[in-house]
Amino acid sequence: MRPCRPAPMLPAINAGDRAMREREAGRGWFAQKRRALVSSALASLGLTFLPGEGRAADPIVPAEVILRNARVLTVNAAGDTAQAVAVAGNRILAVGADAAVMALANARTRVIDLRGATVIPGLRDSHLHTIGAARDIFNVALEDARDLDAILKALAARVATTPPGEWVIASSGWHEGQIAEGRMPTRGELDRISPDHPVFIPRGGHVAVVNSAALRLAGITRDTPDPRGGVIVRDGGEPTGFLIEGPAMNLVRRLLPLMSRERLTEGLARFSTVLAGLGVTASTEPGATPEEIGAYMDLWRMGGMRHRVRIMQRATGLADVRARSAVMAPNFGDDWLRVGGFKYLYDGGVEGAWTYDPYQIVEGEQTDPAFRGKLLGPAGGDAEALEMFRLAASRGWQFQVHMVGDATTDHVLDLWEKVAQDHPIADLRWAAMHVMLSRPASLDRMKTLGIRVTVQDQSVRLANNMLRYWGPERAAWCTPTKAVLDRGIPAGAGTDAPVAHWNPYVALWWLVTRKVEIRGRVTEPLGPDMAVSRQQALRLYTMGSADVDFMDDRAGSIEPGKLADLVVLSDDYLTVPEDRIRDLRSTLTMVDGRILHEA
Repeated sequence: MRPCRPAPMLPAINAGDRAMREREAGRGWFAQKRRALVSSALASLGLTFLPGEGRAADPIVPAEVILRNARVLTVNAAGDTAQAVAVAGNRILAVGADAAVMALANARTRVIDLRGATVIPGLRDSHLHTIGAARDIFNVALEDARDLDAILKALAARVATTPPGEWVIASSGWHEGQIAEGRMPTRGELDRISPDHPVFIPRGGHVAVVNSAALRLAGITRDTPDPRGGVIVRDGGEPTGFLIEGPAMNLVRRLLPLMSRERLTEGLARFSTVLAGLGVTASTEPGATPEEIGAYMDLWRMGGMRHRVRIMQRATGLADVRARSAVMAPNFGDDWLRVGGFKYLYDGGVEGAWTYDPYQIVEGEQTDPAFRGKLLGPAGGDAEALEMFRLAASRGWQFQVHMVGDATTDHVLDLWEKVAQDHPIADLRWAAMHVMLSRPASLDRMKTLGIRVTVQDQSVRLANNMLRYWGPERAAWCTPTKAVLDRGIPAGAGTDAPVAHWNPYVALWWLVTRKVEIRGRVTEPLGPDMAVSRQQALRLYTMGSADVDFMDDRAGSIEPGKLADLVVLSDDYLTVPEDRIRDLRSTLTMVDGRILHEA
């Protein structure tokens, strides 16, 4: 364990660039002229170099690592490719042709011949619930189940080893769309394998199913009213065990045993290692409590982070924003861990998003012909929401808001247009999360406001329910990525794991093909008009996400001076058949100049 470091404090945005210019000025006109002449001469050899000073900047100082004989997709503004990358310290030193970059090597340089392999910037997931995935590590894993029998067997195995009366909890990173039956297990099926142990099976962040023992402990009966913003699904008035949205799930979730901070920190360490192994070098945590942020800070102090994290604080109303923004500065932290903004959950997921048009009837699950989902605004209504947003903007904070339904999107944009009259929310890079059913006119409003968008591949596993609850037209439009990019709206990409799986190559595959899984089988594209090119998808997952996170000046592309976050792929992303994009893997992941994964 490393000694504790003092708490990090992020300088103002672009302060690094300003300090670099000041150092250059201090070295005098002759030093600057010499550097310009040297850089010009080396550029003629096909090299670009890290600006600034120090051992990782001066072109006469050798590289520590060189990746050569590669196809380097730089994702710079011009979309250039190169053959080699040199790294010194935690920065990219040079990018260019093999021969020129190799001139920076000495006897101590580690030179890796990639034999033509593709190198991409480290992947950045703009919406990944790392805290949720960290908790799931200790629960019953259902991510690979392909039928209901596999789910029930996995749960029964845990029941057999759990002391009588204690909870059996499943992971949330699965979906009924991945299994042959295409449905959740029923209360009766759970009762047969666990008559005495209470069972809680979350699916993503918006739905759960429980058994009779759990309903008894929670006191949920036919007389229990639906909580505000939630639905207790019933059959003839009797609860089925199916709970939709957080307020209903919380009736049971509040009874679950608390995970210790040490255990959560362990889970974060393990999952961060999983992500680095996949080539995910950074992610945005979309909504963490102070206690959860504390677990991240423990991991940071121990030097245990294997990928970078930017945290959005979970806000439930004005009081949260007022209290937390009073004691912490925006973007507090360092390049490994930052507290970057606030997140608010304004409606539900597929089964509870607030929409203009009613949902379809889904036998045994959604039986109200007038149901249009749930708007989850703060208790004080629009007045509180508007004050919450205005306070955050006045104190310089980014806000990202979960908006799935088309009606929700317009409702939030109405509020944001009022905030933007007095505060520069475009400069603060406010972002709309998900935009699953956002209509073209709503996207136009986003463009006018100058806000960002984050898109994820929930459709891969959630399409089964999108079709059942929303119908084919809305399901095909869901997450209109091409429409976002066609308008020039800045956007980042991700997975929303563990709502969906955290594999970034599945997300890239979906962005390019729009294919999904229904009952465990890959289908034809759902909404192919919203597919994007491979280059666009990669940019979304690198520079796009970096832009949303205020990191585009030092991450997201392979350019001199940027952080050395790189991934070597198992195949050529640009030429591999479309359906094999999802099978890509990282054979080498470098984060901050250190190789953290090598296969």
